[in-house]
Amino acid sequence: MTCPNCGETVGANDRFCEGCGTSLLVARTPVGGPLGKTGGGPCVGCGGANVGAEGFCEDCGRAQPTGRDRMEHDLGLVAGVSDKGARRARNEDSMAFGVVAGESPTVVAVVCDGVATSDRADNASQAAVDEATTVLLDAVLEGKDADGATRAAVARAIDVVTALADPSVPGTAPSCTFVSAVVTPTEVTVGWVGDSRIYWLAAAGSRPLTIDDTVATELVAEGMSEEEAMSVHQAHALSKWIGADAGDIEPRTLTFTPDGPGLVLLCSDGLWNYLPEPQALVDALPAPPTEVDLLPAASELTRVALALGGHDNITTVLVPFPPNPTPSGA
Repeated sequence: MTCPNCGETVGANDRFCEGCGTSLLVARTPVGGPLGKTGGGPCVGCGGANVGAEGFCEDCGRAQPTGRDRMEHDLGLVAGVSDKGARRARNEDSMAFGVVAGESPTVVAVVCDGVATSDRADNASQAAVDEATTVLLDAVLEGKDADGATRAAVARAIDVVTALADPSVPGTAPSCTFVSAVVTPTEVTVGWVGDSRIYWLAAAGSRPLTIDDTVATELVAEGMSEEEAMSVHQAHALSKWIGADAGDIEPRTLTFTPDGPGLVLLCSDGLWNYLPEPQALVDALPAPPTEVDLLPAASELTRVALALGGHDNITTVLVPFPPNPTPSGA
């Protein structure tokens, strides 16, 4: 066996590499994002096999994405897809996730959606997911409380995104939303800022685990009817976000103890705008929540959003509950 970081030989029972100190219990997405594959597979739009040498599908005409345009990664106990969609010039969503191995593995996952009206939104979202995932993985390794770790992860994301701002260009501070999940064999802890979402998907009792931080949601909380709130100008505008211009932000958190197996879905609004209801998401899966193959299921949800218009960037990350110690790809 060799260390995945430095290549030095390690023992089967070693927990850390003696050469570089890397934990051998952790697998995670690459820092900077799991940049996309080029060619060699079916069309990401229609699933057809007729992709030409120049990278265009001969059935639906879609250019096959590269780099950040289409990012996919599968760690067995968590998998995700991030796609720029059909109408955006670039992908400003980001995802990062990791697994702490063992008899009772724990999965952490983070999704951030760059605010399109801000500067370098893609840099903001990528820095946020990378740093927050590191904080969460370190906390799991150290046996820290998941709720406290979630708050620390958001605080770190705020720091790194704020540092991207150019003080000489006011009003364009890089910004993003934030959702995270820590999934253990007994519970799910989530945290959020903004309008990216986390859902619990199961045969019965599917529901959203987050509440959007938007103008409309705030107005409903103050007593306005949902119909009135949704008719307000900029009803969907964010009331909270991560960025140098966001003010003092505290995330909301929730710890959820499922009463049976299911799926935890983290997604940006590029998915849930088309499928906002939990049952619609369950119905769009290629198999029941407890039976899906994670990466194909994430790809299918993404394909559905593309087929319905793909107006925005689409990010879909799936984690099974409880995390199975035998990854589906093993």
